[in-house]
Formats: sequence, C-alpha cells, structure tokens
Amino acid sequence: MNKSVKRSLVTFTAAASLAVTGFGISTLADNANTADASTIVTENVPSVVRANSDIKLYTAADNNAKEVGRSLASGTDWAVVGAAKDDAGNMWYAVANNEWVKGADVTTDPSATQAATQAPSASSVTEGLINTAKSFIGTPYVWGGKTPSGFDCSGFTSYVYSQVTGKNIGSYTVAQESAGTKESVQAASAGDLLFWGNSGSTYHVGIYLGNNQYIAAPQPGQSVKVSNISGYFMPSFAVHVN
Repeated sequence: MNKSVKRSLVTFTAAASLAVTGFGISTLADNANTADASTIVTENVPSVVRANSDIKLYTAADNNAKEVGRSLASGTDWAVVGAAKDDAGNMWYAVANNEWVKGADVTTDPSATQAATQAPSASSVTEGLINTAKSFIGTPYVWGGKTPSGFDCSGFTSYVYSQVTGKNIGSYTVAQESAGTKESVQAASAGDLLFWGNSGSTYHVGIYLGNNQYIAAPQPGQSVKVSNISGYFMPSFAVHVN
C-alpha cells in the first residue's frame, strides 16, 4: 500500500508544510470551534497520524458526536490540522474541519509516518483523486452545487481536485478545459478530466477512473455515480490537469 500521506481531505503546500484544501489554510487554533466543549491541544501535536484499522470520522472530538459517514482506511497516513482532548481526557485529532479521529485508533510514532513528510508521487495523487471522488458516490445532484451537500458536474470535479491537489481548476466546464493539456479520450489516464461537447462550449465533465469508467454528477434527480464510457454518451475529449 502506498504510504504517502493521504490527500483526499488534506494536501501539502510543500514537502513538509501542511494545508487544508477546500477550506483554506488552517492552523490548530482555527479548529477550536470544531471541538465543541473539548479542550484544544496545541503542544506536541503530531503532523501526521496513521490509521491502525478502518476507523470512523466524527464531527467533533467527542464519543457522542455524529459520525461523518466516511472512514479512514487501515494503514493510511493523514495530515493533522487540529487536536483536542474530550472530557475523559482522551486525545482526538482533526484531519479536516469537523472531521475527527480518536487518538486510540491512530499511530503517531514519527518513524511509522516518516514517509508522509515526502512530496506525494503522481501515483498517490491519482489514487487520492479516485478515492476522494468515489467517497462522494450517492451525493445528490444540485444545480450549481459545489459542496458535499450537493454537486453539479463541474462543482464535483472542482471540489475533488481542490481537496486532493489544492488546485483551483475553475468552477464551470469551459474554465476547466484550460486546467491542463487537452488530449483524446483514448489517451486519457486515470484522474484526467473528461468533457462532453465542443471546446469552448462543453456542457458536462467527469473524472476518468481507468478501465473505461468515469465518475460524475450526472443530472437533476440523480446522484454522483460511476458509469461506463459508451458510444451512446461518448466524451468529446480529455484534459490532463497540469
């Protein structure tokens, strides 16, 4: 398993500098309001934690908090953007705004997470794009939607790329056409953008997953889903984001 720090929620601004993408630059203090009544911790906070098993995310540093609805995969590394102790003195770590893991469920040993301080490889970025995109399967289509509460097609691709790479690829399809190098659909690689329509007037966009599949927010009344590329609804071209 690739041990580079996971970027589906956070990303590096430099090899050893952490930033939260999709939420703006964050500091430990910025997450104070996400810990509810818990005590914020600002000293001796690890920069990275590793999931000991498949672990749940919570909306606050509290056993009684709501579950976010996603889990961190066993053995994956995650950048820490906040820390707090609950009323019982248990440590919690934030891996995004309002997304907390129990300290008991993660490893903070620097030797175990050393690889996370290295710049991510292209393969880890692609993995992050695919995993992050798939984590939103079932999210409803909302016209103009740009958040996990609801996406339209370009809002979905923009959000996923921002979360994983920290890049702003634009908020609508035509703008996203200029986010990288144009290529044929046949030359597309996993993580590339797929567009429907002529350049300058595209009307739909998705993310190529490889194996003739893509993921997108389709249309009103539907939800984010994985589909097969077919002649019935064939993409016009692809873009490899630079």
